[in-house]
Amino acid sequence: MTTPSNPPVAAFTPSYALSLAKLVGFSAAVSVLLWMVDTNDGPLLFAATLGLGLIFAHGLELQHEALHGIFLRGETANRLAGSLLGAPMLASFTDTRIRHLHHHRHVGTPADVFDRSCRDFTNRRAILLHIFDPARLPAFLQATFMLARGGCTGPFGAKSLARARTEHLALAALAVGLIVTGGILAPRLLVFGWLVPAFLITPPLHFLMTAPEHLGRDPASRDLTANTRSYRAPALWSYLVNYDNYHLEHHRYPAMPFHRLPALHARRMGERPGGPSYGAALGEVAAAIAACRRTG
Repeated sequence: MTTPSNPPVAAFTPSYALSLAKLVGFSAAVSVLLWMVDTNDGPLLFAATLGLGLIFAHGLELQHEALHGIFLRGETANRLAGSLLGAPMLASFTDTRIRHLHHHRHVGTPADVFDRSCRDFTNRRAILLHIFDPARLPAFLQATFMLARGGCTGPFGAKSLARARTEHLALAALAVGLIVTGGILAPRLLVFGWLVPAFLITPPLHFLMTAPEHLGRDPASRDLTANTRSYRAPALWSYLVNYDNYHLEHHRYPAMPFHRLPALHARRMGERPGGPSYGAALGEVAAAIAACRRTG
């Protein structure tokens, strides 16, 4: 008999066609919105810029599935897709993957240094710096410089270190090329098609997507039901976060394709209510941040 703790084998079968459709949809949305940025002013320009920020955040959520090797078939395909999806946010595939898998191994322990903690929310300035993440570009450049010199910024092996170095250098070259070429030939497209959405709009949006996963839960417990949160959300929001709002199920079965997580959550909850709403989860996040400020 199948139980919530023993999903059927079929539940772990990826749908590569669905993932390919998501990838095509992401690429098409970026292309259309860039065209809108280049050809419109006023409200339409604002809407397109905001849309790009949202789509870039969605790309990071799709990249998350590639990090687990279940987005497309094979390591190379996942690496290429994940690199494309993370490129607008300078989120290189291997470096992000190493850090994320470290988080999975050590969630609920002091060794989980790649997830949020009270140190990120000790005062108003720290909160704003964390949510808007202005250090993203300098941190990327610093990591690229370190990797280029043969150093490392995480728990890398020799193979992953070489891959991270290659990806960071390629992304750095792409970023410099975009800034130079765009600054000369298409400054409007550079500013409103990349810089503003990626570095002003996406960070707070992605914070809203990811903060409810663990923030406000018990960071010192190894029990997933205590340190991780699943929450209900409207269908569009669940799609934008790639169903990662069912985060407890994801941590319990990280090899399960993300589109199957809602069904696993429903089976786990049984006759009980289906977990907190997104609004309730954000309320718990806000309370946790306020507690961090009081103790900071």
